[in-house]
Amino acid sequence: MLKKNLFFDSFKDLLMLVIGSIVYALGVCLFLDPNHISPGGVTGIAFILANFLPMDIGLINLIINIPLFILGWLRFHDKFIARTAVALVISSFVMDIIPEYAKDYVPITHDFAIASISGGAVMAVGLALVYLSGGSTGGTDILIKFLRQKYLHLKTGTLSFLLDCIIGSISVLVFKNIDLGLYAILTLVVSGVVIDRVLYGGDEAKLIYVVSDNNEEISSRLLDELEIGVTIIKGKGAYTNLEKDIIMCAFRKPLYQKVRQIIKQADPNAFVMVTSATEIFGLGFKDHFADEL
Repeated sequence: MLKKNLFFDSFKDLLMLVIGSIVYALGVCLFLDPNHISPGGVTGIAFILANFLPMDIGLINLIINIPLFILGWLRFHDKFIARTAVALVISSFVMDIIPEYAKDYVPITHDFAIASISGGAVMAVGLALVYLSGGSTGGTDILIKFLRQKYLHLKTGTLSFLLDCIIGSISVLVFKNIDLGLYAILTLVVSGVVIDRVLYGGDEAKLIYVVSDNNEEISSRLLDELEIGVTIIKGKGAYTNLEKDIIMCAFRKPLYQKVRQIIKQADPNAFVMVTSATEIFGLGFKDHFADEL
């Protein structure tokens, strides 16, 4: 059974990696590249060089990534680099093959705003799928992994955005068109929002604290009706000097209204504090040992 589960997980990751690589490449070659909007990263560098070299963007992207991939393999030597190599080859191939065989459909739109938003969103969905499969599309992703080992306080999103902005600024200087640079920034913003939503949106949860005279009913209903874990914390009122049990409970956002309903029915006078939890690790939520994205 264990081998079967491992095979299924590996197959699922590989399928997600392939689909993500294709979707990422489609975002670049159907929306961004034909409209001269930089997608950022090494792909953005390839996009600039493709205007001066007799090579397609996919091939240039692959060539630039080779030394970065070798450095990554020598340093990390793990499944991240192996899966990155697969994603890199697939995405580079699709970037070159689609414009060749779908000339009548490329670009899908000539409206720069629509191309920036649509291209950034499609590209981001592909990237998120690749990240979730345990890989990347190479380039600055490998560079960022190097930098984060030395500068742990820097966030991946911050580093990625800074590098992309630098590359986008270079594209403005090369093409002497400030509008294209602004559309490139729009693409990066949309891409960042979509990636965060796909990668971390499902991890967002609600955390509540309930002070009530009817804790037993509230706790039992949360456990029985919603199958939500409940923790009882000992508290003491500073004014009354009375000891109180406080319910602490974390749950997925879609359950929020049901939790509110249970509390209101059990004790309309309950004192309830509600906060947002961006990440929760443990049973029913994220694995402590899962790869960080």
